[in-house]
Amino acid sequence: MSEWLARIGSPSDVRSLPEEALPGLCQELREDIISICGRVGGHLGASLGAVELIVALHRVFHSPGDALLFDVGHQTYAHKLLTGRRERMHTLRHAGGIAPFLDPRESPHDALLAGHSCTAVSAALGVLEGRRMQGHRGHVVAVLGDGGLTGGLTFEGLNNAGGSHLPLIVVLNDNQMSISANVGAIPAMLRTHEARGFFEGLGFTYLGPVDGHDLGALIRALREARASSRPVVVHALTLKGKGFPPAEADTQTRGHAMGPYEWRAGKLVRSRGGQRTFSEAFAAVLEDAMARDSRVVAVTPAMLEGSALNALKARFPDRVHDVGIAEQHAVTFSAGLAAAGARPVCCIYSTFLQRAYDQVIHDVCLPGLPVVFAVDRAGLVGADGATHQGTYDVASLRPLPDLDLWAPMVGEDLAPMLDTALASPRPSVIRFPRGTLPPLPEGVAEEAVPLRGARWLLRAEQPRLTLVTLGPLGLAALEAARGEPGWSVLDARRASPLDEAAVLEAGRAGPVVVAEEGTTRGGLGGAVLELFAAHGVLARVRLMGMPDAFVPHGDARAQRAELGLDAAGLRRAGRALLEGGGR
Repeated sequence: MSEWLARIGSPSDVRSLPEEALPGLCQELREDIISICGRVGGHLGASLGAVELIVALHRVFHSPGDALLFDVGHQTYAHKLLTGRRERMHTLRHAGGIAPFLDPRESPHDALLAGHSCTAVSAALGVLEGRRMQGHRGHVVAVLGDGGLTGGLTFEGLNNAGGSHLPLIVVLNDNQMSISANVGAIPAMLRTHEARGFFEGLGFTYLGPVDGHDLGALIRALREARASSRPVVVHALTLKGKGFPPAEADTQTRGHAMGPYEWRAGKLVRSRGGQRTFSEAFAAVLEDAMARDSRVVAVTPAMLEGSALNALKARFPDRVHDVGIAEQHAVTFSAGLAAAGARPVCCIYSTFLQRAYDQVIHDVCLPGLPVVFAVDRAGLVGADGATHQGTYDVASLRPLPDLDLWAPMVGEDLAPMLDTALASPRPSVIRFPRGTLPPLPEGVAEEAVPLRGARWLLRAEQPRLTLVTLGPLGLAALEAARGEPGWSVLDARRASPLDEAAVLEAGRAGPVVVAEEGTTRGGLGGAVLELFAAHGVLARVRLMGMPDAFVPHGDARAQRAELGLDAAGLRRAGRALLEGGGR
């Protein structure tokens, strides 16, 4: 039973507690975090490691008058618990519940959205300057995970902040990890005496290193930083997963993101496993390709674990490159590999590829280099919510000339798509969702290489309507069309370039429903409409996809049903279109 945490309704209550209560409060926070993640899953490891740091921050600073900005929300469950959200933390990552990351719409104590890494320093400097212009005297603190020091945006912010001479406080939460262990020269340097010279050379006063689990030392350092009139870095050494033995013992990720589990008598007694995922299946076919061709290499921006590449790294240590949280570098590094004759496969989440759009255009597509992008988490991602939904990759990549954009419907499509992409002299994208592999439908054959374009999953002899889909939505379309007379299903397979002959055949046969798990503004539906307009096809078309809004966290299957992207929704859309209700 909690004694101290129950007394905390806002951060001001942390400041009023007796000093001797703080260790007990930290212990209670850890117990709550372990219990909550056991029920609903979540980013356990980083939040456990940051407990004392967050208690010390709220002890010294006065949020929201003092702005606390966090680099990503992985480390912030204790912050949520201390800022009036404890009673609802059991709804974490659920639809309508507590957000997976930080969001000012949820609490005034969340100074800025925190879903993508490396943003804290730049945003905090902007907040500090904006407040200064308006005469606001509050402090601004950027809490930066050391994984953020593998990304370029952090250095752009540090460079600007150090030269600004403004009293920005940067708290470096150094646990030697991002999701997996950190890579590169900077993380290694942090554990040497050179760390002081590095930050002082950038114009910061350096305080540390401080034991990030020693409340007294943390509070003293933060108070010294608060009193400074110039930029300060407080370097705190923490242990990711602290207080949860399975995480402390896990040298790979230290319990970064865990599904629900059971924690009984000090032991992890049950972990809920799952079926094979698209990520794991793609990693398997990539491993086969690497075994056949020594030119094939894998590149990932700090997503070895999420992209299921750990086994590949163990087998091909010199041909799997984790470049840190540096998406722009990952793409341009891949371009350089391709220019030198290698066949790089850049494994990257849809939402993170957004951060390297210029590099895709300038460094890969303009020179026409044969880089393959394995775009994971394309479409709805569920509990990770709006910052991680794979909504915009088709719409942003489709306009780029001479780029092939593939989407598998089932796991059996991955190998022929990868083989086709690796054999191509131009850039390719293979986008696939977060989730487990569906079975290959009866009557649908595995494909030969090279792939040519769209495939008819169901072709009516007397066509009345065609469902045109991309990716696993073809399975929902098949289910929707069975039993409906005259309905056909066309799996586009490639959003760019379209299989024009097949799509035009669909449009000339009758009404068309286009369904995709991405924005309809510029996506597959836009491509179909453009094609019909260019060829004078006057078919009635209904576009189904993501709404013109950011989709929040929740259960992905429930969200598909709400958006009409399941079999029942596609059936309703098709029937309405035939009845004249489409647009």
